[in-house]
Amino acid sequence: MESTETYRKPSRRVAVALGLFLPPAGMLYVARPGRAAIYLVLLVVIAAASLFVARENQWAGGAAAALVAIICAAQAYRFARDFREVKRPWYGRGLGLLFVIAVFAGLALGVRVFLVEPFRFPSASMLPSIEPGARLIVMKWGYGNYGTYGIRFARAAISSEVSRGDIVVFEYPEDRAVLFAKRIVGLPGDRVAYFNRRLWVNDQEVPRTRIGDYVRKDRVGGSPQYLERPGEREYPVLIETEAAAFVPPAKAFPFQERCTYTREGVSCGVPDGHYFVMGDNRDNSADSRNWGFVPAGNIVGKVQYILP
Repeated sequence: MESTETYRKPSRRVAVALGLFLPPAGMLYVARPGRAAIYLVLLVVIAAASLFVARENQWAGGAAAALVAIICAAQAYRFARDFREVKRPWYGRGLGLLFVIAVFAGLALGVRVFLVEPFRFPSASMLPSIEPGARLIVMKWGYGNYGTYGIRFARAAISSEVSRGDIVVFEYPEDRAVLFAKRIVGLPGDRVAYFNRRLWVNDQEVPRTRIGDYVRKDRVGGSPQYLERPGEREYPVLIETEAAAFVPPAKAFPFQERCTYTREGVSCGVPDGHYFVMGDNRDNSADSRNWGFVPAGNIVGKVQYILP
């Protein structure tokens, strides 16, 4: 026997509340699946477009989402008031509606946990490649470190390739709750040296070419900028010629005995299952020169896109 809810007219208050806070669910509640799909697409488009909007205009995305929610709430109220169907569909009633919401929430969470996640980069350590406050779109599948919002869901071995020159997001070895983004310069088994502000990998100096100065927003004058090429890939780095060459370790770290520190810089043999990372802003970055190697299990994913 079917419950009385099957034939009960939808509540206008519930329709408005769902329309405001979960527009697609609001349309399902009043048996309008086509409109629910339209509102879902609209919200996804707004969220995606907001990633490409400058930080000072971030309010525009929120305003657009709020406008969509208000319109949806008004429509949901009208549909609930004028509801004429004798029997309400399963997805517009109680447990059915909760099931649909749970499925979509699970899909959204799954994408963030296993596939793609945005991060906000706070520091200047990766200038000129990454501006402070930039948004990083990180591809996570294949890196084995699956979690979000500080919750770990699964762990597995890395199956995706990690190459020199990749920018990766990883858990800081001293505190895995803190996420860093740096560039991979040394793979397991490599010997990495940074002497007199020059990078060496496996006893070969990494070629670099002087290009125009990088002008920073927070200072007068530019910083010397170079293109570094460890193989086929090249990327810009900042080198302050007046900075000291000596790079002291911040504290003792695992496998520190594999590193040698001199007045000219540091040389390290990268252990198996670890990586050596550096910031592109070479003289203003705390990285593997200071606090050691990044275990493979700490890598969250590779930065695929850098957005304003």
